[in-house]
Amino acid sequence: MRRSGVPIRTLLLRVFLPAVAVVAIGLGLLAYDRIYASIVDGFDRKLIATSALTGALLDARDHDALIAIARSKPKSDAAEHSAEYLHAVLPMRRILHELDITYLYTQVLGGSQDVIYVLDATTGEDHSQIGSEDDLPAETLAGIHRATAQGTVHLSPIEFQQQWGLLKTAAAPVRDQQGRIVATAGADVNVSLIRVATQNALFISVVIGLASLLGCAFVTLLTVRRIAEPLDRLRREALRIAGGDHRPLERFPAPRDIARLQEALAVSTAATTGRLADARARRAVAIRDAAIAEAEAALIDHSRASNRLSFTGAVADGSLPLRLAAAARLAKRVAADPALAARIEVEGPPLALAPGEQATVRLDDGRELSIGAGT
Repeated sequence: MRRSGVPIRTLLLRVFLPAVAVVAIGLGLLAYDRIYASIVDGFDRKLIATSALTGALLDARDHDALIAIARSKPKSDAAEHSAEYLHAVLPMRRILHELDITYLYTQVLGGSQDVIYVLDATTGEDHSQIGSEDDLPAETLAGIHRATAQGTVHLSPIEFQQQWGLLKTAAAPVRDQQGRIVATAGADVNVSLIRVATQNALFISVVIGLASLLGCAFVTLLTVRRIAEPLDRLRREALRIAGGDHRPLERFPAPRDIARLQEALAVSTAATTGRLADARARRAVAIRDAAIAEAEAALIDHSRASNRLSFTGAVADGSLPLRLAAAARLAKRVAADPALAARIEVEGPPLALAPGEQATVRLDDGRELSIGAGT
């Protein structure tokens, strides 16, 4: 017997293995997206809290004096050794290191560039001396203007700054002794920190995903092997029976549910041949009886209506019997229903016949009523 189609094991593997791979990849991508969003959200919250806390902790009187020094464009860093500067910057440096922030500073709008730096908690070559100026990206500068005007905290997207590279920035308002917003406290984090955190989480997710994928693939192979072989055997037996070979099924080992199918197929096969023969005989008898009954009913209807129906100008074509039968049935109804006859007298003949054909019915009072005409 020729093998037909693709084996069930192959079909199951074609379905399950790609499905497992797609699900694993999809879950990995979803996990990465969620992890990245969670990490960025964590940095956002940290930046907002750091900048707001820094702005709130500054002594307004000392900071006002330092702003005045910054605007005077000092030639040296002598002011950074003053008690006012150290009193403000030392807590900021602790915050910078404890929270792993890249830059923490205060700044005022103005000068020959966009902003003037006042305090800077950074040390080393990245430190900005008091009074130094800098240009900012347009969106960050607009956010600082909003923070100064409205008293809100500005949070920037990841932006490239010519001097500092890719940064994410938060800026909170800093008030003077009269409560007016005169500066902003900025907190920056370098994108490399976000990338490192994301890569670490991604590595863990990939390892977990690969382990899950291998485990699922192994379980899938075992399951497919246990199910596919009995199903394929059962399929071949069913095809044999469907092809007309009604020999009894040969028993074979199978899981419980497939064994039940095997038993049901064997029982069904034993009775199928007889039932099919009986069904064919009954169908032939029913078709014959229906044809006879239909013919007799048509003859009776025609004989009843023939003494009332007048059909003239008949056009001999393939649909003439249908038009005659329709005219006969309508003539019978009109003769038995005076209300229908009255409506046809008012509305006109309802039957559309071939050109030149005319159908009329004789009513009980002897009148001739047209029920169909050719158009």
